[in-house]
Amino acid sequence: MNGSKRTLIRRMAIRGLLAMAVVLVVLTGWGAHSFPERKSVPMQAGVAVPVLSKNNLPAAVTQDLSAPAVIRQNHTNMNTDRTVQNSGIEPVTSVQQKGTALTAVQKINKKAGQKTVYLTFDDGPSNVTPAVLEILRKQDVKATFFVLGQQAKSHPELINAIWEQGHVIGNHTYNHNYHDLYSGFTEFWSQIKQTEEVVREITGIRPQLVRAPGGTYGHFDATYFELLKEAGYTVMDWTVDSGDSKRKGVPAAEILQESVSLKGSRIILLLHDGAGHAESAKALPEIIARYKAAGYSFGVLDADQEPVQFRVSAAAAAAGRTKPSAAWIASNIVPNAGLFGPGKPLILEVGKLEAKLDPGEFRISNGQYIVPLRAVIERLGGRVSWDTVSRSGSVYWNGREVNADAGNKRLTLTTDEGTLITRSSDIELIGSALWLPLRDLLEEAGHPLLEVNVSAEERRVKAL
Repeated sequence: MNGSKRTLIRRMAIRGLLAMAVVLVVLTGWGAHSFPERKSVPMQAGVAVPVLSKNNLPAAVTQDLSAPAVIRQNHTNMNTDRTVQNSGIEPVTSVQQKGTALTAVQKINKKAGQKTVYLTFDDGPSNVTPAVLEILRKQDVKATFFVLGQQAKSHPELINAIWEQGHVIGNHTYNHNYHDLYSGFTEFWSQIKQTEEVVREITGIRPQLVRAPGGTYGHFDATYFELLKEAGYTVMDWTVDSGDSKRKGVPAAEILQESVSLKGSRIILLLHDGAGHAESAKALPEIIARYKAAGYSFGVLDADQEPVQFRVSAAAAAAGRTKPSAAWIASNIVPNAGLFGPGKPLILEVGKLEAKLDPGEFRISNGQYIVPLRAVIERLGGRVSWDTVSRSGSVYWNGREVNADAGNKRLTLTTDEGTLITRSSDIELIGSALWLPLRDLLEEAGHPLLEVNVSAEERRVKAL
C-alpha cells in the first residue's frame, strides 16, 4: 500500500516538472525550430546566411521575363518617356495586338503593381562591353544587347559572353549607316539578314528583336514596319533615352540624370556599349542602384512582348521610297517567318545517306530550297574548306571536288581528269556562310534530284 502511494507521488512530481518545463519554453521563446541540434549560422556582413543542405538549397535562378512592355498611345500618357515626350515623337498606335499568352516565368513575375525596367545597349560589342557585362554580373541583372553585325563578326567572343551570361541579343543592322539603311527597305533587309547570320553562326540562335539605328522615327515608313512584322521580327524602340550618344564624351553624371525616370511602371532604357561609351559603363552601377531602390525589377525584352514603336514621321512617309515588288516579298518576306516558327524540317536523302536541316537552317526562295553549304556537306559526310581571299568554298565529297564562288556566282566541278565544268548558281555570302540552291549543289556533285515531297511532318528531298 505504502509502495503504491510512493509511486503515485513520484508520478505527480514528474508531471509537475514537465509542466514547469513547458512554461519555461513558452516564456523563453524556445521552440522546435531553434533547438540546439540546428547547425550554426555563419554571418556575412552582419547578416545571417542559412547553412545550405539538401533540404535548404537556394531557389533556381531564372531569367526575369517580366510583363510585356506597353505601347504608349499618345502624349497624354507618355509622361514616362522623357526622350519621346521632349521630341514630339509618338509611338505607332496601329500595331496589331499579339497573343497575350505568358510564359511560366512571366506568370510568376506578373504581380499587381510590379515596376520593370529593361536595360538595352546598342552599337556593340566593343571594348566597353566587358565592363558592362561585369557590372551586370555583379548586380545580378539581365539586359538586352542590340548588336551590330560588323562588331559581332569582329568580337565573336563577346557575343558568346553576352549569350552565355543569359542576356538577350537583338539585331541592330550590320554597319549602322543611315544613308544605306534608309535608302530603301531592301538595303535594310539585307543588313538585318547579314547580322542575323553572324549571330546565328556564333550562338546558334536568330535574333527576332530588331532596333533601327537612330530609332524608327524619321527613318521608317509604313513599309518597314509592315514587312518586318510579316517576316517575323519585332521592332523595338525605347521609352527613356540616357542621352549617352547625343554628343561625344557625355559624362557619367549627365547619363545618370537622364537615365533614371521613376514615373512609369514599364521603362525601356536606351544605353550604348559601343566604342567611346566608357562613361555609360561608369554610370551603370548607380543607374541600377537607383531603380532597385525605387522598387523596380529588371527584365529582358522578348519578341512576343507588345512592341514600343514610334509613329511614322511626315518626312519619312513623304520620302517616296519604292516598295519592294510582290515577287520579291513572296520570295524573301513570306517564307522568313517560318524561321521563327515550329515549321517542318528538311530531310535530305542522298543515296544511302540522310541529313536533316531544322527550321531556320534553310529557306525557300523562288520555289527553291536555299541551304548553307557547310552544314549540308558536313552532315552528308563531306568536308568544306574556305578561301577568304576569293570568297569561295571548296567541297570534297564522294570523290568529287566542287568550288562554290560567291563573287562570280558559279559552281565549278573538277573532274578526275582535271577538267573544269562550270555552271551559274545564285550563291550568296551571308556573314561568313555560303548559301546556295540545294538543286545546284546536288547536281554539280553528281547527285541529281529524284523526288521532292512535303508532308504534314517534314519536307523531303531524294537524290541519286
